Amino acid sequence: MIAKNFVSGIVGASSLLMAAHASAAEPVKIATEIEVGAEYHFQLTNTNDGLKQDAAQVKETDFSTKAAKLSIRGKLTDQISWNLLYQADNNLLERFWLTNKVSDTLEVNIGKQKIKTYGWNRKLMVAWNSPIRPALQGFNPLTDKVAVEATYKWIGTWSLALSKDYFDASATCTAATPTACKSWNEYEVQKQPAIVFEWLGSFGDFQPLVQYARYDRNHSQTYSVGVRMKNDTLDGFVEFVGDERNDKAVNVVTGKADDHKNKIQGVVLYSEFYTGTWTPYILASTTNLDEYTAPGGTEVKTNKDGAVNDNERLASVGVFYEGFTKVYRPYVAVASTMGKYVDPKAVTKEEDRSKTDLMVGLTGKF
Repeated sequence: MIAKNFVSGIVGASSLLMAAHASAAEPVKIATEIEVGAEYHFQLTNTNDGLKQDAAQVKETDFSTKAAKLSIRGKLTDQISWNLLYQADNNLLERFWLTNKVSDTLEVNIGKQKIKTYGWNRKLMVAWNSPIRPALQGFNPLTDKVAVEATYKWIGTWSLALSKDYFDASATCTAATPTACKSWNEYEVQKQPAIVFEWLGSFGDFQPLVQYARYDRNHSQTYSVGVRMKNDTLDGFVEFVGDERNDKAVNVVTGKADDHKNKIQGVVLYSEFYTGTWTPYILASTTNLDEYTAPGGTEVKTNKDGAVNDNERLASVGVFYEGFTKVYRPYVAVASTMGKYVDPKAVTKEEDRSKTDLMVGLTGKF
């Protein structure tokens, strides 16, 4: 039913857009141009997992399909186009949206689309092209959502979107148990849209980026500031990402609903260096999670055994082979993920643990 309503909404939106053009002086010209492409990523990983206690540490080799997607785009008129992205490996419609090019400076996008949050690493480091990605991306509250977005070109590109809002998707948050939900949007009950803003500048080799969003019924916010440098020899960026997420809770004194603030912050540095046949890369990132602590309590700054999301430090280097162009892009890479844990020999102390991944993979897009 949800999918049916979504498709009906898209069809209705396209009808309205085409009707608007039909009312103009020039007749509507239906185009038949369609382009089909694909994105894929296969990876063989040898992992030395030292994030668990000594007796439980493991070494293993795994083959995975990190991406297998079908991309289709076409035109309805000279002004109206559509895009579709389908995950073949998960049998999932990832995105489907319409674009109305109102003028050379103004565009309107309607449908399920990539929401502009979490900075350059969200824009550039995606499933089909990245050997490994920062844990920071896993906290993003607004990824692919149904939205209406307007973009305007003037001293860069400005965009403003109204998106389907965030809600708690944990197993304990259900329609039958709405009081167990941490988000202010109980279950999937949407009270108002999330608001997402972005400015992307362009000054020679440099592209500054500023993003800001309000979500979860305006109780939470996320922001990112970064800059990308791209020229004939390198393509890289550095940025800061912050997310202040206020969970819904009950004040033990007043008995009323209250905000429990959690902060997620991270820094990402990434760069590829063009040398011709080979493209080496470097990646460094940190992720820090400050969870809500009750008055008089002590904040937990260690990770659960075997997991890492707080105080995560990631470092990775690798090299892509460019002899087959972007259609076939094999690579080799190594990554080290580190975090803090409770020392099992002295529970009042902390210890550093790390995981090493040796990766061989093949990515491509056509």
